[in-house]
This record gives sequence, structure tokens and C-alpha cells, in this order.
Amino acid sequence: MQKLITVIVSTIMIELMACTAWVTAPDVSANGKLFIHKTRDWGKGKEIPVTLRHETAPGGQYKMLAFSPYMLFNEKGLGMIDLALPKTTDYPEDESKLQNIGTTMQKVASSCATVQEALAKMTKMTQDGSNPKTDTYILCDTREAVIIEISPKHIAHQIITRGVAVHTNHFIFPEMACISKGTVDGAIKSATRLHVTTGLFIDKMKEHGKISIADSVDVSRFHDNEKYPEMCPFRNSTVCASDYIPDAEYPDVLGTVNIVPGPTCYAVAIPIPMGIKKIPAVLENGDFGKLAYKLKRSKIDDKALKEKFLPIEENFRKEYEATLDTARKLLKDNKREDALELLQKLTDKQVAEAYALMQGILEQADN
Repeated sequence: MQKLITVIVSTIMIELMACTAWVTAPDVSANGKLFIHKTRDWGKGKEIPVTLRHETAPGGQYKMLAFSPYMLFNEKGLGMIDLALPKTTDYPEDESKLQNIGTTMQKVASSCATVQEALAKMTKMTQDGSNPKTDTYILCDTREAVIIEISPKHIAHQIITRGVAVHTNHFIFPEMACISKGTVDGAIKSATRLHVTTGLFIDKMKEHGKISIADSVDVSRFHDNEKYPEMCPFRNSTVCASDYIPDAEYPDVLGTVNIVPGPTCYAVAIPIPMGIKKIPAVLENGDFGKLAYKLKRSKIDDKALKEKFLPIEENFRKEYEATLDTARKLLKDNKREDALELLQKLTDKQVAEAYALMQGILEQADN
């Protein structure tokens, strides 16, 4: 009976916590810079409010930009995301002794500046009694990325410096797979998402030769009810690590993330600089995600939504690139506060425009 209950719980967790993430290395990135991208593939359209906040951790060295679900950047440019995995056989009998995912991420992001530092710290966690909860973590700095599978007493990793590497919710390292308590059904569903996502990137490479942020967002929004009817809907909420890597001299000013709030194709991508001092209220309190969820539940035609959202996304990207160039020039002239103010104004403007667009579409639908 105990075994049956464990299997049922494991299956539910895989379906509800399904995620997909990937690393795009410099050799295939459109502008030659590494970026990571995470999606949250919640089943059956569960609402995920998009929240964003500046964070610090007790005893930490670095400030962080944290946003849901589970993604952190610190002021040194280290990015960190997670993907849920099934339990493993090395769990302590008393699971209250496990170190939860949020704590692991905060400890790493607040004290590590590079992938190598993070890898060393996480390896130590498996040896010093920290008992980190089983999970996959993908981290990147300005030079390299790593995929890590970790459990309370074990860790395996792969450094990524070339190509596109995709990970979902099953173990890919043999030494970790052999201690998994996951189900075959869960692994098959996860592997299917990995196969589909990898295929989409191959198609993008054939079409464009390189992978851009726009390509990555397009992949993140894929969903095919006819070919994959039993798969949970892809990417209800998407977050993306931008290919704009922070400048070493001013990492807290020029770092940025792209946020794609809400369900598939129902919300606009907004670049968010790490250096801004105030998070727009609709992002911080989750109103943006809630509004996107209402759009998902409405009967508005998908094609009509794309026609409204995609042009504003393209405009946002162009505005950001131009503003970033100006900010860098201001920094060279030692006008740091002016650079921060410029980026802050752009963020406030773009978030307000995207939110107003979503409100307007809903009002038209109601009428």
C-alpha cells in the first residue's frame, strides 16, 4: 500500500510541476552570447502570477533579482533555474531535514559569482549534511553553463559550452537515474517534451542558422493538441534569461532578463534590467500573470492575439537595444545614476504598455 501511494504522488508531481529548460551556447546563439531559458508547463492551465523582486540572503555577498517560478540572477551575472525531479532513494527518513529548493538557490546565488564556484558549493552541500532536495539546476555565467542533477547525497553535472542543451523532468545522468523513485509513465512524458523541444530547435537552426531570443520564445510557446493530445499544455508561463550578459564593471546595471508572463501566446515579452531600483507593481504583486490567465480563459481567437502581441514585442526589443547602448555610453562618462534612471523609465513604460494592451483586449472581448 505504501508503494502504491508513493507511485501516485510521484506521478501527480511530474504532471503538475512539469518544466522544460535549455541552454543556448555562444556558437549557436544569434549574437554570440550564452543564454538560458526556462518554462513552467503546468497542466490544465493553472494560474501562475508573474512576480519579480530584488532579494538578499542572510550572510550573502551578492544582491539578486528573483522571479517566479524559481529563477534567480545575481549582480555578478550568475543565473540559476531549477527543474523538478522525482524523489531519490537517499532521502532521509525524516524529510523535514531536507534543504528545500528555494534555500538551495538563495545560498548559491547570494554567494557565488561563477558556474565553477556554484558547482563547488553544491557539491559540498551533498557532503556536509545540508541534504538538498532532489532537483535539476541549470546555471550560467558570462562564459559557460552547467546542468546539475542533485540529491541529498549525490550530484552529477555536465558543463555546456556548445550547441543547445535541453532538460525536462527526468534524470539524464545514469548515476542519478539509478537512485530515482520516479515512475516510467512520468519519465516517458518528460522525455517526450525533451524530444519535441529539441526537434523544434533543430528546425530553427535549419531555418535561421542560429538561435535568437525570438526563436527561443517561439519554441517556448509551442503547443500541438493534435499531435500531442496527452501532453500537458506547453509553457503556460515562460521566463527567459536574456542574451544580454552583464558588463563586468557594472553588472547590476546592464544585466537583464526577459519575462514572458502568462499562458501560451497571451502575453508580451518584456526585457527587465537587473539594475532597476523599483519593480513595477503589476509584476511584483502578480497582477500581470492574473490578467494573462484571464486572457487564456477568454474566447478570444489565438491568431488575433498573436497579431496584437508580436508587434509590440518586436518594438520592445528594439527600444531596449537602443536604450542599452545609450546607458553604456552614460556609464563610460561616469553617469551611472543617469543610466539607471534611463533603464528604469523604459521598464516602467514597457510594462505599462503591455498591461494596458492586455486590459484593452479583455474589455473589447467583454463588450
